[in-house]
Amino acid sequence: MLRRTSFLPLVLLALVSGAAQGGTPVEPLPAQATSALSSVADFERLLKHIDDEQRAVETELAGIDPRIETVRKRMLARGRAYYRHVHAGLLPVGEGFDALVDHAARVERVRRALERDIADEKALLERRTELEGRILRLRGERAPLEVQREAMMRAKRALEAEDERRAAFARAFESSSRPDYVAIYGADSGPRDADARLGFEAQKGRLLFPVAGRAEVRRSSKHGVSGVELFTQPGAAVRSVAAGRVVFADRYDSYALTVIIDHGDRYYSVYASLGGTELRAGDPVAAGARVGTAPSAGQGDTVYFEIRRGASALDPGDWLGL
Repeated sequence: MLRRTSFLPLVLLALVSGAAQGGTPVEPLPAQATSALSSVADFERLLKHIDDEQRAVETELAGIDPRIETVRKRMLARGRAYYRHVHAGLLPVGEGFDALVDHAARVERVRRALERDIADEKALLERRTELEGRILRLRGERAPLEVQREAMMRAKRALEAEDERRAAFARAFESSSRPDYVAIYGADSGPRDADARLGFEAQKGRLLFPVAGRAEVRRSSKHGVSGVELFTQPGAAVRSVAAGRVVFADRYDSYALTVIIDHGDRYYSVYASLGGTELRAGDPVAAGARVGTAPSAGQGDTVYFEIRRGASALDPGDWLGL
C-alpha cells in the first residue's frame, strides 16, 4: 500500500488578522489553527470564519444608513428650532430677566444637541467608510483562499480516484468465472482450440507469448511479486495469452497503464507498463487478441507481465514454456 503524504499548501492565518480588528465581535479561531493549514476542512473553517465576519460587518453596515437618515432628520428639526429661538423677532423682550435666561438656556440646549447630531453624523459616515473598506479586504482575502481550497479539493479528488483504482486493482483478483466462449487466432499463433476448451490451467506451458515479434525476457520482482519484463520494439502489439474477460484497465501505482484479464478458475494475466490500450473492464478478449501496445520510443522499452491465482503471483516462465 502506498502511504499518503500531505503535499497540500501552507496558508498563514495572517490573511484574516487585519480583518478581525474592530466591528461586531466574531468568535476567534482556536489557538491550534495558528499552525499551517493542511486539509480541505482547515480551509473550510477559515473561510467560514471570514464569511461569519463578513456577514457581521454587512449586518452592521446595513444599519448605518437608516441611522444616518434618522440623525439627519433630527438635525433638520433642531436646526429649524434653533433658528426660531435665535430669530430676533422671537426673543422674549419685555418678559423679564428670568424669561430671558430661560430662553438663552433653551437655545444653548438646542445648539449642543445640534452639535451632537453633527458629530454623530460624522462618526456614522466614517464608520460606513470603514465597514465598506473592511468588506473589500475580506473579499480580497477570501479569493486566494478559495483558489487554494479548489486546488486542494482537486488534489483530494485525485487521491480518491487513485484509491478507487487501487481498490479496483485489488477487487480484480477477488472473483473469477470461466469464459463461456473460445476464440483462437490461427493454429500457429496461440493455443489449439482443444487446449482452450480445457481451461487455463490445462494450458500451462503452452500459453501464447504476450508480445508479438522479437522480445527479450527477464525475470523481475520489481513489484514485490514474481513477474517478467519483456524488452520489445516500441509500439509492439501486446496480446492476450488466453481467452478471458477484462476486469481492470486503468493506471495503477508503479504498474502504470495496466490491463488484467480473468481467465476463469481464479487465474489472471496482468499486462503492465503498456503504452496504450482500448480495452475497458468487462470487455471479452479472445486468445491472441490485442490487449494494447508496448510503450513508444522515449516512454520505456519494457512490458511487464504476471500470472496470478487469486492475488498470489505465479512464475510466468512455467506457464509460457520458457
